[in-house]
Amino acid sequence: MIGDESDLKLSDNAITLLRRRYLLKNEKGEVIETPVEMFRRVAKAVAAADALYGDNPASSEEEFYRLMTSLYFLPNSPTLMNAGTEIGQLSACFVLPVFDSLTSIFDTLKHMALIQQSGGGTGFSFSRLRPRGDIVRSTKGVASGPVSFMRIFDVATEVIKQGGRRRGANIGVLSVSHPDIIEFIRAKEHEGVLRNFNISVGVTDAFMDALYHGESYPLVNPRTGEVTVELDAEEIFDLIVRMAHKNGEPGMLFIDEINRKNPTPGVGVIEATNPCITSDTWIMTAEGARQVRELVGKRFAVVVNGKKWETTRRGFFRTGIKQVLRLVTLEGFELRLTPDHPVKRVGRGGHRVEGEWIRAQDLRPGDKLIVNDHTSLGGWDGRFTEKEGYIAGLLLGDGRKYMMPSSSENSRECVSMKLISEELGLDLKNKIITEEMERSSSEFYRGLIRGIFDVSGSVQEDHLKGVVIKLSHENLELLKAMQRMLLRMGIFSRISGFGLKDRPLKPNELVISGGSVLHFYNKIGFGDKEKMNRLYQAIRCYRGRIPPERFVATVKELIPDGVEDVYDLQVPGINSFDANGFHLHNCGEQPLLPYESCNLGSINLARMVTDDGEIAWDLLAETVRTSVHFLDNVIDVNRYPLPQIEEITRANRKIGLGVMGFSELLLRLHVPYGSEEGIEVAERVMSFIANEARKRSQEIAEARGPFKNFEGSIWDERGYSAIRNATLTTIAPTGSISIIAGTTSGIEPLFGLAFVRNVMDGRRLIEVNHVFEEVSRSHGFYSSDLMKRIAKSGTIRDIMEIPSDIRDIFQTAMDIAPEWHVRMQAAFQRYVDNGVSKTVNLPHDATLEDVREVFLLAHRLGCKGITVYRYRSRHEQVLTLDAHIELDTEYASGCPVRRCLH
Repeated sequence: MIGDESDLKLSDNAITLLRRRYLLKNEKGEVIETPVEMFRRVAKAVAAADALYGDNPASSEEEFYRLMTSLYFLPNSPTLMNAGTEIGQLSACFVLPVFDSLTSIFDTLKHMALIQQSGGGTGFSFSRLRPRGDIVRSTKGVASGPVSFMRIFDVATEVIKQGGRRRGANIGVLSVSHPDIIEFIRAKEHEGVLRNFNISVGVTDAFMDALYHGESYPLVNPRTGEVTVELDAEEIFDLIVRMAHKNGEPGMLFIDEINRKNPTPGVGVIEATNPCITSDTWIMTAEGARQVRELVGKRFAVVVNGKKWETTRRGFFRTGIKQVLRLVTLEGFELRLTPDHPVKRVGRGGHRVEGEWIRAQDLRPGDKLIVNDHTSLGGWDGRFTEKEGYIAGLLLGDGRKYMMPSSSENSRECVSMKLISEELGLDLKNKIITEEMERSSSEFYRGLIRGIFDVSGSVQEDHLKGVVIKLSHENLELLKAMQRMLLRMGIFSRISGFGLKDRPLKPNELVISGGSVLHFYNKIGFGDKEKMNRLYQAIRCYRGRIPPERFVATVKELIPDGVEDVYDLQVPGINSFDANGFHLHNCGEQPLLPYESCNLGSINLARMVTDDGEIAWDLLAETVRTSVHFLDNVIDVNRYPLPQIEEITRANRKIGLGVMGFSELLLRLHVPYGSEEGIEVAERVMSFIANEARKRSQEIAEARGPFKNFEGSIWDERGYSAIRNATLTTIAPTGSISIIAGTTSGIEPLFGLAFVRNVMDGRRLIEVNHVFEEVSRSHGFYSSDLMKRIAKSGTIRDIMEIPSDIRDIFQTAMDIAPEWHVRMQAAFQRYVDNGVSKTVNLPHDATLEDVREVFLLAHRLGCKGITVYRYRSRHEQVLTLDAHIELDTEYASGCPVRRCLH
């Protein structure tokens, strides 16, 4: 027997979600059923199909009811919402054809409206439509192209979803060979366009071959079949990568791979299923600081947090003329960049994780930004020596008294310095740190910094900040350049009073405090013996009380700063670079034939574990068998929005049994997600589910008959005597039903181990992953202070007091290298009939090259499609996580443990 009603334990989050979107309501909008009654309603409606085949529905009703109340399995949202109601539409996804005529296009629009009204999602291939500018003979005019019609579909979805319980969603696909492919790839470049569409490029084997061999490929007019032009495959691929990096779209669908796995090839062919900075920005390279304008078209190595990473051969490349913002921090750091460029931000609480990426335009005053920590960087070669730097520093600090020649040797040095000053562009009247100085060697940096601090620096003791080193100077631009140079040496500083209106006549101060005082002492020091001794004594006095440096700057404001040429960069492996010190830098599920639909359901793997920490194979087998029966019944009791959909859906009887809670399963098995062992578990579990589902489908076929199009299908060719369903397995994203089940979404890794959530009464509550809390208590390292620390970043990767084996197991999405995300998707795809919904979650600092490698690896490993999402690269995500946090956040566990933050 599966489950028991007493097992039904729902989190507050799940109950809120159910009340808002799933439970039945009366005409006044009042909830009139409980979760248990909802499951009974669904079980009774779906079991009724048994009567069509002479079986007693009562027995199945109890099985289905226990299956759901135990949270071992949940069907897709339309089934939970509509089963046993007048609507009765139970399928999740539909594919509608779009033919090349105005009548057909608007017929499809009408059909879309009917489907979305009943809670279904829709997918379209627009590849049959003639391209923009092509002739329209009936009107003697010209065609507006596929993207223009997508906008109409998008507006219609927007109107329909306003009154619905389940938000309408569309997938739009265009063949990579369509003449409008560039317009399509760029269709969602700007925020707010096609908000109700996820878009993917339908990529062919021919295109991928051209890409791998550096060749061009043809664009073909679908109306005439004629080649219109040939394009460089690499340029188109790079454009796809750039747009996906920018905001997660488009994805890629490998259409030929999908059709190779099409279970009914005789029925038809399956069709559907750049951030920039300005040229004057300083980039930290292995050869020292360089400006973007010097690095265009050149391969070089960037330095990120003290480590070197090589760029692609293109180096920086121009991306166009765009609007620019000036990002200003309270500490004095500044950067000019485009509004959509991602910057690395520290979490501000809630479920945000440290190191998340956020577009510049979405930053708010008070946001904390991560700057580079180069304390581990040994140095770099370059022009000019430490002594030359020291003399330049003395001059910049008005240190002429230090320069008074007391000997002929000093006189000669002064003459030599005059010549060097000319090379450095040193202007004693304006006193600025020139570009040539910033390009110089680390030894020159050391000398220059020491010289200027000898003249204009001081050591002070502050009862709040401890030891501080200050540099006073009337030239604010000099202090800004000094701040950049110090940061490259691993020393963080703040410009005191920066931007305050009451300081225009007072000298500006650059302040070094905390751990950076120690770095200054060890790396730079004073040449002035009195100041050096004062620093030494102060450090001795405060040793043990000097806090470590955080390398965090606070957003003050974003100021529109004109329009100009902007540039971007690819850095494979790290997908990030140092720009003026700052760190800079989606889901196809179910491929279907036209008019086909599919009903989905997911097994909660988190509940398929024994008390001994082993997979409960017998329970899993029984759950699979009951779930297949349930999903097959849905096809018979479903009320279809269109007769065409009913005809082909009943003829192929596709179901999509998938999983959720896979990440939690790995935690309970003590297996890291990003590991060979994790891949092995995925393959074992999914192959087992696929085999059991196939057996059960064969048994049902023996009693009720195979699907209508069985003859000529791949099952017929493989020698099967009968099978009930053309497809059996799908991995869906399970966003809402995983919240109800209280587990992790689909096959996605954990989002975070602990979050801080702001609640309505003004309190801040910590929510901790329940598996992690169990482990932390059993291993004796649990504490409320530790949970608070984890809640700041969501990850335990760098918390050394937690045992390394536990840190290895409790990985979050941002801890896992992109390669493991793709390999995990490929591992499931090997045993899944349909598509695998898996977003390759990339950190905000992910580079273009990271996205490029993800797409290529997905193709090599045989994935049917691939979607990437760079964290905080989209404004809409911010709204979802902030404004609808209770419903749309995917919890790391079902019943979060809550601790107050006072």
